[in-house]
Amino acid sequence: MRSFSKLRYANVHRGAYRVSLEASKAYEDAHEIVGRHINAWSWEEVIFTRNTTEAIQLAALTLLTNGFISEGSEIIVSESEHHSNLLPWVRIARLAKAKIKLIPVNSEGIPRWDILEDLISEKTRVVSVGHVSNVTGYKSDVRRIAEIAHKYGSLVVVDGAQSVPHMKVNVRELNIDFLAFSGHKMLGPTGIGVLWGRLEYLNKLEPPLGGGGTVRRVKLESNNINIEWNNPPWKFEAGTPPIIEAIGLSEAVSYLSRIGMENVESHERILTEYTLSRLGELEGVRILGPRDSSRRLGIVSFNVRSIDPSMVGAWLDSYNIAVRSGLHCAHILHDKLGESNGSVRASFYIYNCREDIDKLIDALKELIVKVSRS
Repeated sequence: MRSFSKLRYANVHRGAYRVSLEASKAYEDAHEIVGRHINAWSWEEVIFTRNTTEAIQLAALTLLTNGFISEGSEIIVSESEHHSNLLPWVRIARLAKAKIKLIPVNSEGIPRWDILEDLISEKTRVVSVGHVSNVTGYKSDVRRIAEIAHKYGSLVVVDGAQSVPHMKVNVRELNIDFLAFSGHKMLGPTGIGVLWGRLEYLNKLEPPLGGGGTVRRVKLESNNINIEWNNPPWKFEAGTPPIIEAIGLSEAVSYLSRIGMENVESHERILTEYTLSRLGELEGVRILGPRDSSRRLGIVSFNVRSIDPSMVGAWLDSYNIAVRSGLHCAHILHDKLGESNGSVRASFYIYNCREDIDKLIDALKELIVKVSRS
């Protein structure tokens, strides 16, 4: 990113001078690198956004403005969703006078996708699913969900923020229609996200946002403004895009590809299993989500007795242990689990090791002793 800023800093697709052409080529290459990472059919299916949240918003607005979601339509999401995959659909449903149907969660916080066929109907236009929960780490069977949804003519949108950085995701094998994820969760910079969509849909759909770069030609004919939209992905990337951030993301993706996503997932599974085992040694610790490590990936959320999660987080910070604390943008799920104040979340990546977890456990043991004596 520093090199690009110094040597090739220019807007893309705007000029015929050398630096602009080099910048445009690097930006286009970034689409191709990311597309290969998720096994897209074409780099044209990769749209750069600012983050996962914006990517899902873009998908939702596109389906609304093109009339795919309208009055009487149904949208299915689960109670376990991150707000990024819940609030956009709630807003779209209100605008379109459509209906939101919620897949309930069980006592472990696992969405009951097994009852999808009881809820879905011919009116269902979208089934949107979080691939991996950002609270419980539970991985949903997206391929099976897509199989059911497509029988009813519904599109499948996947929030891959917690899956694409941590495991091999193949959009062809999953048989989904849209996928959203972020760069900052996979060793890339902030301010860059991805919306992948099937090219057959992107070709047909008009973008909800217009502006520079989205059109091939605009003409005034008989007092009518006629718009000829650009090809995807450009017609969905309005204005100056996140060029430098895209360069950073492409380097991060290339790095992860060299490591191998199978190795990333395997490493995280080992750490997840070890964490669940070590937390199980502590009295008064409640683990959220399934205790079976094979059903979750890279995330362990928990609470310590009746201590507020933010206090636990502050205690761990004094030991230079960084965890998340709070409701993790999944308020409904925490309410359903009886943890309305939130939880403490430990999450892992390729730079973590067993020693990190041992330090976490040691710090929690000291906290528990301190509280029991007070």
